[in-house]
Amino acid sequence: MDEKKIIPENATAGTPQAFDADMPQQPVIERAARKENDLTGAAPAIGTDRSTGTLDATEGSETDRMSETAEMTGETDTADMAQSAGATGTAPLVQHPFTYGTPPRNPYPDGCFHAKEKEPAPLNAHQLQLKDHFERYGLFALAVGLLAAFCFFRNPSGITYPVFIAALYLAAFKLLPTLQIPVKKDSLFLFAAALCLAVNSCATASPIIHCLNNIAQFLLGLIFLLHQCYDDRRWNIGKYLHSMLKFLGLSLASLPLPFSHGIGFLKNLKSARSKRILVALTGFCAGIPAVLYLGYLLASADAVFHSMVRTLLIDLLDPAALWEIFLLVFLSALVSYCFLGSACSMQISGEIPDKRRWDPLAAVTFTAMICLLYLIFCGVQVLYLFGQKGGLPGDMTYAQYARQGFFQLLAVAVLNLCLVLNCLKYFRKSKVLSILLVVISLCTYVMIASAAYRMALYVDAYSLTFLRIFVLWFLGLLSILMLGVLLLIFKEQFPLFRWCLTATILAYAAFAWCRPDYQIARYNIARQDGMIDQENIDSLLLLSADAAPAIAHAQIAPDLLGQTVDVYQRRWQYTAVTSTAQLIGCLRYIGWKPVTGWAKITEQKVQVAVDGWSPGILRYNFSQAAAWRLAGGGK
Repeated sequence: MDEKKIIPENATAGTPQAFDADMPQQPVIERAARKENDLTGAAPAIGTDRSTGTLDATEGSETDRMSETAEMTGETDTADMAQSAGATGTAPLVQHPFTYGTPPRNPYPDGCFHAKEKEPAPLNAHQLQLKDHFERYGLFALAVGLLAAFCFFRNPSGITYPVFIAALYLAAFKLLPTLQIPVKKDSLFLFAAALCLAVNSCATASPIIHCLNNIAQFLLGLIFLLHQCYDDRRWNIGKYLHSMLKFLGLSLASLPLPFSHGIGFLKNLKSARSKRILVALTGFCAGIPAVLYLGYLLASADAVFHSMVRTLLIDLLDPAALWEIFLLVFLSALVSYCFLGSACSMQISGEIPDKRRWDPLAAVTFTAMICLLYLIFCGVQVLYLFGQKGGLPGDMTYAQYARQGFFQLLAVAVLNLCLVLNCLKYFRKSKVLSILLVVISLCTYVMIASAAYRMALYVDAYSLTFLRIFVLWFLGLLSILMLGVLLLIFKEQFPLFRWCLTATILAYAAFAWCRPDYQIARYNIARQDGMIDQENIDSLLLLSADAAPAIAHAQIAPDLLGQTVDVYQRRWQYTAVTSTAQLIGCLRYIGWKPVTGWAKITEQKVQVAVDGWSPGILRYNFSQAAAWRLAGGGK
C-alpha cells in the first residue's frame, strides 16, 4: 500500500511542513517521543537516540514495535494514532512534529531544492561614489552624448572632431579625481596623441585614414583609462591585451548601472541638491520656447542668419535625422557611463605572475633547428637577392624572382616576433636560449630587408597602391619593435609595452600625416613622366581629395585631350563622392561619363561639389577645401 502522508491544515506550498509531507513519514512512536522530549526538556527515553531522533528497536516494548509496523504498512488510521498518542499523555499526532520545539535544519531553505544564492560583493569606494553622485556623472554622460551628436551628426571628418576629443579628455582629467582615481602626469602623451590624430581626421579626406584614426582613438581611450586605474609599469603586451578585453567585458556588465543608479536617484529627490537639479531642468524646459521665439525674430531680421537657421531646421526636422540624433546621444551617453562603471570596478589584477617554469632544453632544441633554417635562408637572400649572383631555376629572371614572396616574408617576421616573446615568457632563463633568440631576431631583420626590397621592386613595376605603401610602413615599424625585443633579451626589466606603444603612435601619426593618397598620386604620375594618361587615370580617380594637388599640377597626355573617361565610383560615403567629383574638376579639358557602381556620379553632384560646395563651419575639411579651390570652386 502507498505510504500515508499527514499534512497539517495550515501547510502551504513552499513551507517546511508541505516539504516534509512529501518525504517518507517517520514512525508514530518516534514522533511522539520527540515531541515529549522537546516539550519537557527531559532526556530521551530508553532506546531513543537523541542525535537521530529514532528508537532502538531492540529496547522498545512489543506494543511500540507493533504500532511502528502498523504505520509503515499503512494499516492504521488517524483516529488510532490519536488514541495511541493520548494513552501516553501527549498531544494528538495529526499535528506535524515541526510545529513543536526546534525543527531540524532544512538543507533547502525557502522550500526550494536550490542552494542559497551568493550575495553580491560589497561596493568599493569608487563604485559608491559613482552611485551616490549620479546627478554629476549622469550629467557628464549626457553631456558627452549631446556633444557627440553636435560634432559627429553626418559629419565624421569635420573640424569638430578635435573639439570633441579635447573636451572629452579635459573632462576626464577633471572628473576622474572625484572618483578617487588620480590622473597620472604621463597621460598627457596619450592626450596629445589623440588630439594629433583628431586634427588629422579633419585635415584628410581619405576614408581609410578616417577608419584607422577612429580605431586608434578607441584604443588610446582604453589605454588611458587602464593607465589611470592600475599600476601598469610592469605590464607586458599580453597583460595589456588581456586587460583591455576584460575592461570591455566589465563595461558590458555595467550596462544596468545607468538605469539602476538613475532609478535610485529619482527615488531620493527630496534632498536639497536634487531639488536644485529639478529647478535647473525646469529652467531649461522654460528656455526652449523662449529660444525658439527669439530665434524666429532674429532670423526675420537678418538674411544670413535666416539661411543658417533654415538649413539647421531642415536637417533636424527630418524624421530620419531625429532618429540618428537620438541614437547618437543615447549610445554615446550609455558607453560613457559604462566605461566609468568599468573603471570604478577595479576588478583587473595588477600583478603579473612569473610563468617561466618550463625547462629551457625543449626551447633550445626547437629554436636551434629554426636558427639553422634561417641562417641558410638568409645566406640565400644575401647571395641571390642582394648580390644577384648564382643561377636561378628555370627561365626566371632576377626581376621575377625579386617581385614575389614579400607577404610570406612579412608573415614569417611577425611569427618570429611572437616566437621570441613567448620563449622569454614561458621558459626559464638560459644563456644558450638567449643566444639563439638573438640569432632569430637578427635573421628577422634580414627577412624584413628582403621583404622591403621585393616590395620596392614590385611597386616600381606595377605602381603604388595604398596596400603596398601600408606594407612598407609596417615593415619599418616591425624593425623598430624587434629592436625592443632585442633589448628585452638582454634586460629583463625593459618596458617593452611602452616602447611598442610609443613607437606605434609616432609611426602611425607620421603615416597619417604624410597623406598616403597624395603620395600615391604623385608617385604614379611621376612614373609616367609627370603626365596623366590612360594607364593611371582610372586609379587616380579612385583616390580621395588628398590627391587633388598632385592631379591639378600634372600635365594631361595628348591622347586624353578631348576624350571621355569612364568614372567608376566604388565608395558610397558622401565624402568619397565629393572627393571624386572634385578630382574630376581638377582634370581640365577632359570629358567624363558616369558608370554605375555602389554610388553613381552624376552631373548634378559634380556641379554641387565644384561650384556650389559649401560645407559650413562644422563640416569643414581642409583637404576637401583645398581640392575645391584647385578644381576652380569659388570663382
